[in-house]
Amino acid sequence: MPYCSESTAIHCPQCGKMFDHPSGNKKHIKNMLSQHLQVHQPRTVSCPVCGETRFRSNTNAVQHVESGSCSGCKGKENARQQIHNFIASKKESRGLLANTPALEWGGAGTGRVPDLPYKCQECSKRFRQVSALMQHQQYGNCGARGPPAITFSSRRY
Repeated sequence: MPYCSESTAIHCPQCGKMFDHPSGNKKHIKNMLSQHLQVHQPRTVSCPVCGETRFRSNTNAVQHVESGSCSGCKGKENARQQIHNFIASKKESRGLLANTPALEWGGAGTGRVPDLPYKCQECSKRFRQVSALMQHQQYGNCGARGPPAITFSSRRY
């Protein structure tokens, strides 16, 4: 990279790969490194739907389901509806919804999923996919840096 200067460059502590940006923006460079560090994580997380163990994080497993390529939940819109219904049916995860149900609810969702159904509790930014909310919270884009919005065990749901 010809524009890299040693004053802003950051090196991966595991493989030595160098990260820099023409702007010298340290926050952006640190983000590039944090994204890269994922390649060093083991693939030990299982999909909560099909049970396939090949993901590096819960976020990656949720992205697999949301993409519609999960064998247990085929089709992007079907997966989107099922994920929304699942989140709305669990008391622990209902806070992730931008518009939470007004009454206790048994979980059998009706109607279509809103365009931006998920909301960060820290900054109120809304998201189309729960995996985007999980990434937002995991990488601290709003000061909510911490564990992902949803965690699950490797058992299938």
